[in-house]
Amino acid sequence: EVFEETAPFAASVLDGYNVCIFAYGQTGTGKTFTMEGTEESRGVNYRTLNELFRIIGERNGLLKYELSVSVLEVYNEHIRDLLASTSQPGQAAK
Repeated sequence: EVFEETAPFAASVLDGYNVCIFAYGQTGTGKTFTMEGTEESRGVNYRTLNELFRIIGERNGLLKYELSVSVLEVYNEHIRDLLASTSQPGQAAK
């Protein structure tokens, strides 16, 4: 249900808009599950990327795309890059 609501915003990234999709709430309320999901039930992140690549495939040859993705966690006033190979707070993936 969350993906269906956010999909049009995410697709607008391919029209040149900046988009941020985030989950906010208390610990243990399902934010990670909503965004990441499981292998059987993919979350918003996976489904959004899948949709973007599907649209890019449909527009093949019309335009050239360059996508940049960040996945961050803000916890106790510390920002952590969830795609970084290091687990140190505040360091971005290269």
